[in-house]
Amino acid sequence: MLDFTTLQLVYIGLAVFAGGILRGISGFGFSLTLIVILTLFMPPILATALIFIWEISASILHLPFVWRQVDWKALKWLSIGIILGTPFGVWLVMYIPPTPMTVLINGTVIILSIIMLRGYTLKRNLSPLEMIGTGTISGIINGASANGGPPVILLFFSSPAGVHVGRASLIAFFLFTDIFASTLFASQGLMGKEILITSLYYIPCLALGIYIGSKLYSKIN
Repeated sequence: MLDFTTLQLVYIGLAVFAGGILRGISGFGFSLTLIVILTLFMPPILATALIFIWEISASILHLPFVWRQVDWKALKWLSIGIILGTPFGVWLVMYIPPTPMTVLINGTVIILSIIMLRGYTLKRNLSPLEMIGTGTISGIINGASANGGPPVILLFFSSPAGVHVGRASLIAFFLFTDIFASTLFASQGLMGKEILITSLYYIPCLALGIYIGSKLYSKIN
């Protein structure tokens, strides 16, 4: 277990629970929320490692219910970009000092959130090369902050495929990207036993949040 104060442990639990609700409703938003909250009192590299494990757990819990709606063709091209971009993102979080890295991560989150809130929409489906480019950008951001969703969120939720396909595809996308990035983290010695134990401690908070969020999604739709 990582060394946190009692207040910080409770704070993390509430953040994971709230992020789980958001993830259950929309299929994304967990990393966007958690990376900003956790970097208030821990280094970005530690926050990123924890979020990777929670995101993988969230996708495993969620994917069986949306499997048939996933746009596997789009994910194929995005995954190529993820493989190209993620190693560079991991390199960034390893070698850029914590303070400027925190500013860079949170600044990126704010900019991408503003773009999403402005309701940007695609006029056409992206070509395979454009999807690879989108995946590469997402991989760089994900490797550095476990927060590579926004470029792909913009792609899926502004495409003609519809909300249900976009939500399902994001859940599958996050499972692949976070397993790949976690493997790179582990190969660099950044995914230790204490991180794993701490992350598993909060899985019940995550599962409950996703359950509540999924129920809310069903009522909304």
